[in-house]
Amino acid sequence: MTRNSLGYLVREAGRGLTRNVWMAVASISTVAISLFVLAVFVAVSANVNHVTTLLQNEVELRVFVKPHTSRSVEMNLLKQARNWPDVRKVEFFSKHEAAQQLKKEFPHQQALFAVIAKSNPLFDGYDVYTGSANEIPQVAQRFSKEPIIHNVVYEGNVVSRITRLSHIVRWAGWIVEALLALATMLIIVNTIRLAVFSRRREIQVMRLVGATNWFIRWPFVLEGLVIGFLGAGAAEAVVAASYGWVSSAAAVSVPFWPLAGMHLVIVRTSLFTGIGGFMVGGVASLIALRRFLRV
Repeated sequence: MTRNSLGYLVREAGRGLTRNVWMAVASISTVAISLFVLAVFVAVSANVNHVTTLLQNEVELRVFVKPHTSRSVEMNLLKQARNWPDVRKVEFFSKHEAAQQLKKEFPHQQALFAVIAKSNPLFDGYDVYTGSANEIPQVAQRFSKEPIIHNVVYEGNVVSRITRLSHIVRWAGWIVEALLALATMLIIVNTIRLAVFSRRREIQVMRLVGATNWFIRWPFVLEGLVIGFLGAGAAEAVVAASYGWVSSAAAVSVPFWPLAGMHLVIVRTSLFTGIGGFMVGGVASLIALRRFLRV
């Protein structure tokens, strides 16, 4: 393609946008609304995955050491466990620290505190955190094989449920995002088809005088790319402003509910709205033109 041809195609695309400015505005608005709906779901999906990951990271197992085990042996196992491949963090606690923690959690159980004060029946132990929830059973089994370990406690049902929930959320998110992307694609195709329909006679004349299909297509493809890009930019701007406001409000109203970071959400939504809008706009133009290139 020569420079003159390229310049002509760009000028034609620009004329198409300015000549049908209201149609272009309508197309950009439709694209922006469609991509905004998609971006909102992407943001919700990112937050669900974020909360699920946090819950997985908070699941711990408690390992209790047999009574009368020397502190040096306990510290030796602590150092070994910190180097195990599936272990993210290990914290040691003495039976005295366990008693203090029990008092904080049950401040009104005076009879229990009296028993502990006479003869502390609790155990030294470790709080163990893994990289993911599904690694906990393997780590628990490994601790159980150590000769100084009295007992290993963890919520097996909670672990399995969180793991299943994370898988369901991810699969459901991918499916819904794909459906929303397809719906957005169909809306954009129909919107651009209206713009092409208003210029169908011009396309037919160009086809009859010998212009190639691709020479006819390129101005409309460029228009579709511009419409998709502008619509994606508008959608992303609204999403960024809305999420910033929601994050600020949530930090005050529900501080215990950890929302995903602004950077993470903007990167994910930008990926869908920016690249998606740009590419879908071009593909939609190609699909919309097929009918009018048959003379």
